[in-house]
Amino acid sequence: MDKEQQASSSVNGFVFGSPTDVELAKQELNTAKYIDNKISDKNATTVLAIYKAALEKKIFRTPIGYSYLHELQKKMIGMGIEPENIDPIPLYQIFNNSKIEEKASRVVTVKKKKEPYERKNALLTVVNFVLILMIIVMFLISLSGKRPTVLNYRRAIENEYSSWKQELDEREMAIKEKERELNLNYGNDENTSSR
Repeated sequence: MDKEQQASSSVNGFVFGSPTDVELAKQELNTAKYIDNKISDKNATTVLAIYKAALEKKIFRTPIGYSYLHELQKKMIGMGIEPENIDPIPLYQIFNNSKIEEKASRVVTVKKKKEPYERKNALLTVVNFVLILMIIVMFLISLSGKRPTVLNYRRAIENEYSSWKQELDEREMAIKEKERELNLNYGNDENTSSR
């Protein structure tokens, strides 16, 4: 960060990473000056009440505000308030990244536990698709096949019956033709023998 950026990002000796934080820090600096002017001639209990109200309402959230609250703590101790009666300044942010990394590793561990289920679901989806495809192929084979099955037994029996009937009709016709030929020939033989 160059000196111009650093100068535009700093407030009261602190350099901030975003313009939003710079604005918030400037507001907190103005609030601290306002409170300081109002409590300059007040007694210790009034200062303690203002300090507790500032903590409860979370007025200060940047290092500017935290350092002002720390100055107020020193001022109250100087005014005779016991340190045990002064609430500590709560910090609403994490300064050590190792805890964040631990949480991130826990999240990764949880994701690793979910991966086998996702793999199983994908595998089961593929297996189901293959089984459905096989069932469809089996139906197509059974419908188009020549052997009778539960699906096409009636048609197969009717076809077989009609072919038998046709064969029988053809044989019967052939037999009747032979009989006629034989009757004609038999009748001709009698005629020649009687002469």
